[in-house]
Amino acid sequence: MGLSEVAEPGVAYRARNFPLILVATAILSMQMPILIAISALAGSYLAPHPTMATVPLALQMFGNFLFATPISLFMGRYGRQKGILLGVVLSIIGSLFCVYALYSNQFVVLLIGHVLLGIATAAYAFMRFAASDSASERWKPMAISLSMSMGLLSALLGPSLVGVVKDFGGVIPFVGSYLALAGVAVVGALPVLGLDLPPALKKDQQAKGLIASLKVLRRPAVWSATACAGLSFGFMTMQMSPTPLAMEYCGFSVGQSSDVIRWHLVAMFGPSFVTGYIIRRIGTTSVMVLGLLILAAAGLIGAPSVEIWAFYVALILLGVGWNFGFIGATSRLVEVVAPEDAPLAQGANDSVVALVSAICALSTGVLFSTVGWAGLSLSALPLLLGLALWLVVSGIRGRSPAYASQ
Repeated sequence: MGLSEVAEPGVAYRARNFPLILVATAILSMQMPILIAISALAGSYLAPHPTMATVPLALQMFGNFLFATPISLFMGRYGRQKGILLGVVLSIIGSLFCVYALYSNQFVVLLIGHVLLGIATAAYAFMRFAASDSASERWKPMAISLSMSMGLLSALLGPSLVGVVKDFGGVIPFVGSYLALAGVAVVGALPVLGLDLPPALKKDQQAKGLIASLKVLRRPAVWSATACAGLSFGFMTMQMSPTPLAMEYCGFSVGQSSDVIRWHLVAMFGPSFVTGYIIRRIGTTSVMVLGLLILAAAGLIGAPSVEIWAFYVALILLGVGWNFGFIGATSRLVEVVAPEDAPLAQGANDSVVALVSAICALSTGVLFSTVGWAGLSLSALPLLLGLALWLVVSGIRGRSPAYASQ
């Protein structure tokens, strides 16, 4: 497949659009792994009490959840390009807030910075929908899939960048990392400025009332896609986070657990190069069901894990299951929602994903300390299998007629 095949012929956006989206996604997506690497450490450095070290990350997730829908509605009115550039501006401001917080030793300022960074992350997440907007109907699943594959580069390059700039702040730690975040935003804005994205919604489409648009969220095809995306992200977060601790309890080294996480990240984003093709062959709902079943298998294999191979298999399956579940759900949402309803539906979808991920991240410690690794790995099994079964028996399958009321 050449990139020129992805663009829809005869409209304003051209074949050059898609490569620019891929480059922008690879650069801007580096923000998340960098923040994962430094947020708790910076929080611990400034927090008045050790128990508040993860508050910056929690507020960052809250900002993502709270502003995903408003940003999507903003994009619907003013266009994807302006919405993504708004995220760039917020990322730069948020990063500079964090730098100032470190120099002035003000924890509250750090929290404000992380809220802004969370909003920016919400804006960047819509790059996958921008890729879909720029593709012909036939290639939309592939466009989404390939844009998600850029996460593999981001996951590998982001932490490496942290290592390179860690000493840039002199005696003040993490300053270099936050300055690197601002630099990433500036560089990532360059391909975004070159985009020729489809126009924002026409005035007659914008005129549709919010109450009328809310009806789309009641469609089984829409809420089932959102449930699949949220559950895939939530369970992946919940099982991945305590893996190093579980492996330590089993006597494995930090190096061994790091390698397991590394292969998990490869499994999360590596399949994206073929997921779009699989969706075209068997349909979005089939891929969603397959993803949910693979996630369930990851939990079943992970629960009794005491051998190194079992951790590898469980975390690789966890990554592949997330990939199929999340990309399948995103593609399903695109194919069943009309353009005038897309801003609300896509924003609500990403808000749910952010909320579920935050809840799972916050509950992981409680579950791990109370029911253990095995109980945590099996905790979402009923939900995963229940949703997969519902998708199979409900008759929602394959590619439905455009914007069907399913």
